[in-house]
Amino acid sequence: MCKLTKDLILNLYSSTMRNGIFVFSIGLFLSACGGNEVEKSEFSDSFTVSLDTVMVDAGEEFLYLQDNLFLSELNAEDGYLINFNRQEVGAERINLDELKLDYLIPFEKEGPNGIPQYISGFLLTPEEHIFIWNYGFYKIFDQKGNLVRDLELDKLAPKVLGGSEVYPSRFYLDPENPNRLLGHFIKWEEKSYFLMDFDLEAGSYTEIELPFFEKTQVYNTDILHEGNWMGSYGTGIYPFSNSDKIILSTNVLNEVQIFDFKRDTLYTKAWDTPLLGSKRSYLPPKEVDGQTDEIEEIRKMAESDISYGSFIYDRASKKYYRFSHKSYFGEEKDEYGSYVPTRSDVYLSVFDADLELLAEALVPELSREPKRHFIKDGQIWMYLNVDDELGFVRLRVE
Repeated sequence: MCKLTKDLILNLYSSTMRNGIFVFSIGLFLSACGGNEVEKSEFSDSFTVSLDTVMVDAGEEFLYLQDNLFLSELNAEDGYLINFNRQEVGAERINLDELKLDYLIPFEKEGPNGIPQYISGFLLTPEEHIFIWNYGFYKIFDQKGNLVRDLELDKLAPKVLGGSEVYPSRFYLDPENPNRLLGHFIKWEEKSYFLMDFDLEAGSYTEIELPFFEKTQVYNTDILHEGNWMGSYGTGIYPFSNSDKIILSTNVLNEVQIFDFKRDTLYTKAWDTPLLGSKRSYLPPKEVDGQTDEIEEIRKMAESDISYGSFIYDRASKKYYRFSHKSYFGEEKDEYGSYVPTRSDVYLSVFDADLELLAEALVPELSREPKRHFIKDGQIWMYLNVDDELGFVRLRVE
């Protein structure tokens, strides 16, 4: 049985088993994909793809898949994946070379080694420690769950990080300077984004404004309850780093803002292509009443238009990859009142090291946008839930 996901909801699709190969009649993949068998299909004049599926042996454990690997990180050499379990307040170290669970990493809820149940994110340091952050929480742990260092960024910058008005979205390590740390932050009230460049040795920081994202405000809809703001729907921001650059992309613009570590420069890169255009066409209303179903109609219209995805990077080939998609809907809704997509058109864009577009095409083998995905061994690994067990569909671009 193959399970696919929409946000944090698992949608079940039918499958059949033939000679040990999972054949999906509907869902993420339109072609067959199995453990050792590879299905090839030419989908453009520029390149072809091959697909296969692998499963992770978790032994007697049940891996935490409820968040679709949303809080997971690769190590520098791509040998393993750390998947955070917010229910158990722990993590799972998954060996991707051997496709098995190495061990569970325990964390504590309280005490000197305590961490919050709900964290904003984490990353793996060159020492293979785990840097975890949240509001007022910026600590580094080893892979046994022991505290290694408290960075105390909230004390270093109390006026900026002392409360809950500024959200710590993502952090990046300077590969050439262990005392330099950059953070990507969101100011909720102003709906603005900025970077903070920390010098941990000197105990100082510099703020770097990101005015690029002001142009995305036309895609946001404020949700009101009895005239009061209760949230918003619209632009998604996808931060990514390949060690010497920070790339900030959005789901509504075919454009990125780039911070170069080596040159300390900030610049933008934009594309306008026959398949994906330069931006999303649909502009939603500025605000809606949260007590009506109007926000679901807006969501349906927005997701029927183009959504540009996040970037991933292959260090070996020095190429960037990005999936984008458009979804199609009927009248069916899920238990939360959201329209359920019947399928999606999924596009793959390939860029060189300077983010020059090399190729772009519709991928008919994919009928749902990939959830968590990354590059390993020259292949794009895409998260797959197979009967509550962890699998990956691996896509090779040739």
